[in-house]
Amino acid sequence: MERERPEPVNRESEFKPDEIFFSSTDLKGVILSGNDVFQRTSKYSMNELIGSPHNIVRHPDMPKIVFKLLWDYIQSGKPIVAYVKNLAKDGSYYWVLATVMPVKDETGNIREYISIRIKPTTQFFKKIPEIYKKLLEIEKESGVEASYKALLDTLKELGYDSYDDFMKDLLVAELKDKVSILKIEVPSLSSYIAKDGMSYFSDIIVKSKDLDRLIDELFSLVSSFEELRTLFFQKSENIYKVNDEIRLTALNSSVESLRLGSKGAVFSVISAEMRKNSEEESKIIKQMKVLIDKNTEEIKDIVFTLSLSKLEIVMFGNFLNSIVKTESFEGVSEILKKDGPNFFFLISSSYEYFQKLSHLVSKSVESLEELNKSLRKLKLLIEELEAMYFRGLIESGHMEGTSFSIIFTYVRKLVDQTKESITVLEEPLQKIFDDEFKIKHNIRKIIFNLEKIKLDLDRIINQGRNDA
Repeated sequence: MERERPEPVNRESEFKPDEIFFSSTDLKGVILSGNDVFQRTSKYSMNELIGSPHNIVRHPDMPKIVFKLLWDYIQSGKPIVAYVKNLAKDGSYYWVLATVMPVKDETGNIREYISIRIKPTTQFFKKIPEIYKKLLEIEKESGVEASYKALLDTLKELGYDSYDDFMKDLLVAELKDKVSILKIEVPSLSSYIAKDGMSYFSDIIVKSKDLDRLIDELFSLVSSFEELRTLFFQKSENIYKVNDEIRLTALNSSVESLRLGSKGAVFSVISAEMRKNSEEESKIIKQMKVLIDKNTEEIKDIVFTLSLSKLEIVMFGNFLNSIVKTESFEGVSEILKKDGPNFFFLISSSYEYFQKLSHLVSKSVESLEELNKSLRKLKLLIEELEAMYFRGLIESGHMEGTSFSIIFTYVRKLVDQTKESITVLEEPLQKIFDDEFKIKHNIRKIIFNLEKIKLDLDRIINQGRNDA
């Protein structure tokens, strides 16, 4: 018999920004496990949650399209990140940013799903309630397909080509917003002493905390890639516009030189050189755009995976802390039996990814080295253009009654604008080259720690099985 759903009330169930909770479900969405934060926030007992479909906490304000997307992603083996409004047992609500991941067995088949939730606190989230309200209205009038189209249209208005791009930015932004509070706490020594035989958890929690710190450091180092991407999109637009202005100015100079006939021969040559220069600049800018586009998706994937790894590690630390608080070995064994393999999978997944990450960073740096070469070529062309300005200005001093003085003064302004844009791009580029060794060294340390945590986790899972 289906459980009667509570009547929603406009009251928020407490869920703090420094908290994190998880639940696991089977392939049909039936809850298999969860932690104390999930229990407290949902206001259901663990007995009520275990064995119930996860939609026991579904709020009527949620559009169906969000859950369709969720199932499409996880059933195809991909993680998904989404804002979700949930309904507690007493009718109150709580918003989460849910990251749902498929858990696979040794043969690669999906055996469970794990969902890790944090409290949304960014500017992204502020737009969501109104967006979901509109999607829900569209669903009621025209169905889920119309709702999906409306969602994609909304994302395009926000500057995203797909939900994939949107969700990657969500997770990164939410974790950056909580970088100082979403941490792994190492319990006091007395927590272990009071429960004889549980001290072996201490070492793995300390390792997890160290791993969390290393991932934060790597985030900081990789942020230079993101900064460069953002700057390039801003500055490339400026360079494109200036390049068009140079081409137009060269045309005006040609027209003026033709008006002067043989007297304008020198200016005709300078104008032709300016046109040729602007054409070369245009080619280089297009090449740079191709290089940065190639690099952008790679960097997004690196940062997104770092975010997933951080989320997994912090949740893992909390998972171990919950074991320390357990009163009996029977309770420890039960927790390990239910959730140990899930976390072992997540740690193993992070380990495998970080093994490939060094290669991805090398590839990105190679692309950026090509970008740097293009930038140097552009700089040389701008220096040539600057020399044309001086020649043109000197020649215009011998010509009264012409507009060449105004034309070449404007060329100087365009040269200065382009030089400023190039300088702004050079600094973060050089920082990436300087930090490459540090980034790779950090990745190696993370791999080493993940390997040790895998071994430790395998040991405590087997210990839990033996205790059982």
